[in-house]
Amino acid sequence: MRTTKILLADDHTLIRECLIAMIEKAPGLEVVAQAGSGMEAVRLTYELKPDLVLMDLVMPDGNGIEASRCILSAFPDTKVLMLSMYGDARSVRQALEAGGKGFLVKSCPSEEILEAVRVVSDNGFYLSSHLQGVLEHELHPAAGKLPLTSREEEVLVLMAQGKTSREIAAQLQISPKTVETHRMHLMKKLNLTNIASLTKFAIREGLLPLE
Repeated sequence: MRTTKILLADDHTLIRECLIAMIEKAPGLEVVAQAGSGMEAVRLTYELKPDLVLMDLVMPDGNGIEASRCILSAFPDTKVLMLSMYGDARSVRQALEAGGKGFLVKSCPSEEILEAVRVVSDNGFYLSSHLQGVLEHELHPAAGKLPLTSREEEVLVLMAQGKTSREIAAQLQISPKTVETHRMHLMKKLNLTNIASLTKFAIREGLLPLE
């Protein structure tokens, strides 16, 4: 039996230890390393080339979405299975757009995590059963909805937070010109004309929480 090499990326030590204890009891699965941040997950993927990365969605130095993009850009055959505290539509959509082959919430039972790992490692796709409605909603959005890509949402949130195009470019590791292109697309898609209206839209859609 071929052994699937797994990299765990989560900033909570206890969660990593629980996942390791669970996974290593299962035949054919081996945890080859663990990472406490997105950057560490990227570095270890370059070093160890795991078959599958079990990636936490939110970590201190950025997030699992950006780390997944970096990993899959360099190693397109690596499978990424996203793990999160939340199962909202936006998180699921971002994970799929980043190339994730599955999405699990941390409250799911251990048997489901193992099943998802096996399905994804065998080139399948896995979504927690109670998230099927979320996926259906994303594939068939309500009439009149103006969907944004995950990158456009990131730019929108940063703009609404008052960051300049140069600051956004540095944070997202893209060029200021690309930021301006995203800004133009946002204005056109949302039929908005200024930063104030973009900020109101971000708050209304729950992208920018009120402090």
